[in-house]
Amino acid sequence: MHNKFALVLLSSSVLVACGGGGGGDKSPPINTTSTPVVSSSSSVSTSTSASSSSVSAVVLQGQFKDTSISGLHFVSGGQSGNTNSTGTFSYEEGKDITFSIGGITLGTTPGKALITPIHLIADGSSDSVAVQNMVRFLLMLDADGYAGNGLQISNKVQTAAASWAQIDFAATDFAQNLTTIMSAATAADGGAHQLPTADLAKKHIEGTHACNYSGVFKGDFSGDSKGKIALVANPASGDVSGFSQQENGGAVIELSDVKPLDYNQATAFETGNSTDKSSFIGSFTTASTINGTWKKENATGAFTANRVGGSTTALYQFSASFNGSESGLLAFNIDSANKVTGSIYNLTTNETQSLTGNVKGPNLNVTVGSNKLQGLLNLEAGTLTGTWSDSTKGTSGTFTGGGCQLNPAPLTINGFHSWKIGSDPASTQLIPTSGTDPLIVLDGSPVARVRMTVSPWGEMSFPIAAFDSTGEAETINLSGSSFIEITYKANQKVNLQLRQYAVHGGTHNQITLPAASEFTTVTIPFTDFKGGLTPLDLTKVAKFNFALLSNNTTDGYAELIVKGFKIDKFN
Repeated sequence: MHNKFALVLLSSSVLVACGGGGGGDKSPPINTTSTPVVSSSSSVSTSTSASSSSVSAVVLQGQFKDTSISGLHFVSGGQSGNTNSTGTFSYEEGKDITFSIGGITLGTTPGKALITPIHLIADGSSDSVAVQNMVRFLLMLDADGYAGNGLQISNKVQTAAASWAQIDFAATDFAQNLTTIMSAATAADGGAHQLPTADLAKKHIEGTHACNYSGVFKGDFSGDSKGKIALVANPASGDVSGFSQQENGGAVIELSDVKPLDYNQATAFETGNSTDKSSFIGSFTTASTINGTWKKENATGAFTANRVGGSTTALYQFSASFNGSESGLLAFNIDSANKVTGSIYNLTTNETQSLTGNVKGPNLNVTVGSNKLQGLLNLEAGTLTGTWSDSTKGTSGTFTGGGCQLNPAPLTINGFHSWKIGSDPASTQLIPTSGTDPLIVLDGSPVARVRMTVSPWGEMSFPIAAFDSTGEAETINLSGSSFIEITYKANQKVNLQLRQYAVHGGTHNQITLPAASEFTTVTIPFTDFKGGLTPLDLTKVAKFNFALLSNNTTDGYAELIVKGFKIDKFN
């Protein structure tokens, strides 16, 4: 989801792999060297400081996001340590916090629940050269060069950085100044450690910024008139839209004339309705709180809104607005098991309810009492559309929105993450050297890679939807799809099988992928799959299986690397 990776929910190589800032401020425990860490949602006084003096301090937690960065050093009052895999740090309320890596200080800012490189530069924004260079520096330090699973500053690089001298992030010759550091990082842990361009860094931080502040917010406006306001911030576009309604049953006004979020410390936006001549100008005081002013012709006032639901630990975060017989907003999270949890706010009834559901491929299915929501979402692009209907009320309508990857996600290839290696006991697996998970990062991109001496067979497979409770690949309907697109490299021909649900033995519909010494992209119509069911039944398929049936005569082994796998109208 690059800074790019969207819906009616709360609870993204630049997906924009976004991160952090969702609902409350709770975060996983982190390593500290002084006062115990407590959740930022609980103000707890502690005693003991790094200087061993008895000092009472309120210790809170926050997250540093550019996506999530582990291994970044922080100091705030008596608190110090390294950020964990979700970028979590502790800070003392009312105190500044300083971030560094070895001898290089990134910057200092007042402690708060969400901090990005934008906050560490005076008047920082995504257009600031110093901000862009800091993002480039942090991306360069990543151990595997792939931002989608978070940025990890390895222990070896942390040790090497102790001897690094301070760098000027505003320098025009920044790349040249980093040559020695890049070489030292590569020598320390063997990572690629390449410096991204300033344009990529700008897109990355804007995606991170928009993702952190995305979601659903509800509140009130007051002044010359009073009423309710409900807003949804879309991470894909940066737009903030929604609804307003004057008290005592006034008409619901759609706020769709927007000026997107500013990618700076103010995080300001504007939304309104040109026909109604209403305008709301707001800014995020925190990632979960909006304050602002409104005007309508000669009437003016103020408004506030707070986040609906949300979680700083969510994997994906989506939000959307719905219309039709009733109007409101949806907010939900998607976890690594594709389970959906969140909230729906109905502006018409002024009610907030919990929602649950799941995602199978691009298909979203959500239940809120008698209300059923069905939609199509794309985790990689961060888009969502769908319909809703309430069988009890007899109401219905549509919804649309967006989402992003909020925290580091497991490696996937176009959304497929449950890849598995198998073989006959007589075969010998060479890569990976152990285990059955073939997903790795190669040249900054996730791939599925297997190498083995085949005797008489080996395979690499993945379920199209997911595994059910019995371990079977679930059935999925691909009758609306016409072809697949694969990017792969192989030193030997490969049999690609399309497996039916719960069918293990016998002959399967298959095609042959020829050997390819370089990464090659091929498009294969489903009509090309032959040898099993005739005609092929696409309504009950379960998984794809790459079968290795012979070794390359020169190499003495079979090797397959899959870099991309897309299904028409599915992912």
